[in-house]
Amino acid sequence: MEKFRMFFSLIVFVFLITLSFSPVYGLVKLRNDINLVFDFSFETPVVEKIEKNGEIFDRIVIDDLPVSRDYNKPCLPVKPLKILLPFGRDLKDVHVFAYDKTSLGVGFNIEVGGRLIPLVNTIQDKVSKDVVSSVDLSSYSSSLYRNLGVYFSHGFPILHINLFPVQYVGRAGELVFYRNIRVVVETVESQDHTAFRGLKKDFDVVEHIVDNPSYLGTYQSMLRSVNENYDYVIITNLEFKNCNRGYTFQDLMDYKISEGLNCKIVTVGEILLNQDYSVNGKWGDNNPDNPFYQRDVSSNLDLFDDIPARIRNFIRYAYMEWGTDYVLLGGDADVIVNSDNIIPLRGLFANESGLPLNGLLSEEEDDIPSDVYYACLDGCFNYDMDEHFGECADRNDVDDTIDEADLYSEVWVGRACIDSKEELNNFVKKTLEYEQMGFDPYISEILFVGEDLGSSFYTRWGGDYKDQVEDYVLSQYNLNKFYDRDYEDNRWYTEELFEYIYQHPPQIINHDGHGNHRYILKTSGDNIATLTNEKPFFIYSHSCLTGAFDNYNCWSGYQEDDCIAEILTCEMPYGAFACILNARFGLGSEDSIESPSGSYDESFYKALFTEDIKEIGAASHYSKEDNVWRIDENGYRWCYYETNLFGDPSLAIKDPNDVYPGIPDRPSGETNGRKGEPYTYSTKSIDPSGSKLYYWFDWGDGTNSGWVGPFDSGATATATHVWHRKGTFLVKVKAKNMDDIQSEWSDPLSVSMPRTHGSKLSMLQRLFDFFRDYFVFRVFSL
Repeated sequence: MEKFRMFFSLIVFVFLITLSFSPVYGLVKLRNDINLVFDFSFETPVVEKIEKNGEIFDRIVIDDLPVSRDYNKPCLPVKPLKILLPFGRDLKDVHVFAYDKTSLGVGFNIEVGGRLIPLVNTIQDKVSKDVVSSVDLSSYSSSLYRNLGVYFSHGFPILHINLFPVQYVGRAGELVFYRNIRVVVETVESQDHTAFRGLKKDFDVVEHIVDNPSYLGTYQSMLRSVNENYDYVIITNLEFKNCNRGYTFQDLMDYKISEGLNCKIVTVGEILLNQDYSVNGKWGDNNPDNPFYQRDVSSNLDLFDDIPARIRNFIRYAYMEWGTDYVLLGGDADVIVNSDNIIPLRGLFANESGLPLNGLLSEEEDDIPSDVYYACLDGCFNYDMDEHFGECADRNDVDDTIDEADLYSEVWVGRACIDSKEELNNFVKKTLEYEQMGFDPYISEILFVGEDLGSSFYTRWGGDYKDQVEDYVLSQYNLNKFYDRDYEDNRWYTEELFEYIYQHPPQIINHDGHGNHRYILKTSGDNIATLTNEKPFFIYSHSCLTGAFDNYNCWSGYQEDDCIAEILTCEMPYGAFACILNARFGLGSEDSIESPSGSYDESFYKALFTEDIKEIGAASHYSKEDNVWRIDENGYRWCYYETNLFGDPSLAIKDPNDVYPGIPDRPSGETNGRKGEPYTYSTKSIDPSGSKLYYWFDWGDGTNSGWVGPFDSGATATATHVWHRKGTFLVKVKAKNMDDIQSEWSDPLSVSMPRTHGSKLSMLQRLFDFFRDYFVFRVFSL
């Protein structure tokens, strides 16, 4: 009987793999929920001749497939697959079968992946003196596919497989092409995944990631809601939570609430005191099961129940129980100034064999500051329980098939590196100024900045790399350039750049050039702090260490001075409302226009302009996830970890094509009155598209109406308010249409509340009013 069952199973499996191929490229066919079968057909490759350093190589091209660039290995076309596993199933095995074999010839000198070059002059000098020997590929044998493993997005398991329809046979220099490839994915019954919450919005996210979204239907029975709903969570300390001077986190939260986001502020102290985030003092208990947790890890126990671990556990709790999507880390993470270590970082490990740091700065790979740890909530980031977090599979000492990192975000994370009330004021002020801005011509302006990078790169000109991103910029934007390449003396000057920013303020700056933790745009951090641009910008840069929010300098270790990202977003009232900068070295390539830093840069602008992902937190994580297929290529894990968002993750880049409502009329109504009595004010606006409008009245006393409406375009809108203290108040109003696009503020109406109820009030009532007003004044003045 047992032999019969084995024979029957073999017959079924053979039947599955011999079914006819689909003639359509990339068509997915579901056979059953145990074995998944996918068929692919590819166009005939084209072999191009290219020149590198005076030598001719062969490059293989298939349609629009990307090309692998593994260090010292043949560069071959690759078809990345992102396969959603059915509900209740885990991966058992992958079988790939290739058919219709064709030899493209022999004697090819195939292009191979080269080294990476950091954007640091002193390292480049050492690299440029190295002698690069030819790669011996005589014993090389290609693989038909690479199983990268299963990663989880919102609890949905996504299998990543790279297919290689062209194979290189090293001993003969032969290229072999397989026109048709079949992928069979065997699955087994799964364990529960603790980061699966089953909300409709999670289904929508995953639908846009995977190649087989129809499999989401197998999860429909798991749809649910959450008891509490806090879309947006700010994590900070008690001082900044309670701060009531200048612009505060409460102001930011109030605005988010007005935009329809439910918000909550939580302190690190509250997190540390709540045992829900540290069950029995063991960090691993609140994460997906790790069978090796019971090993003796006493020497490293502090790594698994420290402050970052507790904060991450809290974020998991908020994500699961509150439905949280956005997390703002409201605090700095200094290493040597303990009082400024408010939201501590988790350093992640990225070993890169083709990055020339050995003997120079090899410790750079150990502790890359990365808020990915707080955004990607599946797994524990340290499967083998050693001192390194986020190691790739071949560095996992327990199981070399398991990547320690989770590479899909469950929440979108940004960081405000504040360590003072003044910095809190600056950060929130710029965020709200940008968010509440109506139409302004500067929304159309984008500035690309490229420097002379040095002779070690494929091309020395940063402008050449920016040209790769230019294709993503939509026609409604005005793209301007500052490229060393285009100047007669091959150099632009910082003073020229600053003056241009003042005269033609850009909404976005994209930069490729040198940097350090206190240096960017060819100038020092002290000089950056002198910027007085009235309209804040967003900047994305390849520069080294400008986002080292642990204040690390590769030449002299940890410093007390804050990095460029902190200067731009927190330490000055001007500069940037947000930025994405590198915590360690930006990485270019010695032999290709493609590079790790460039790939993440391109994917960010692909998110903004092609995928219509305008929120910078979502766009930042999209740029990472768009490159998961090459995470094990040289430098990609490094740059995945080091690119961090400094800014509000829910903030959306403005589109000049948006239709803005007209500025509302100045509110009309009583200009003198008595406190404690209601007064009604009216206004109106016209939306060019005819959309209905909501109105937001700011009463000038620290309160507002919230959004009232909707009203027809051009119709009069009214709102009523009661002032509870004497004074003169400026009442203003703005409008927004049904697409949540806001107008500018109206002109203000001055309203005075000089009189009380006079003789109608008893002496006791008057005393009550006096002490109440005094108390309110004192509270708001603290």
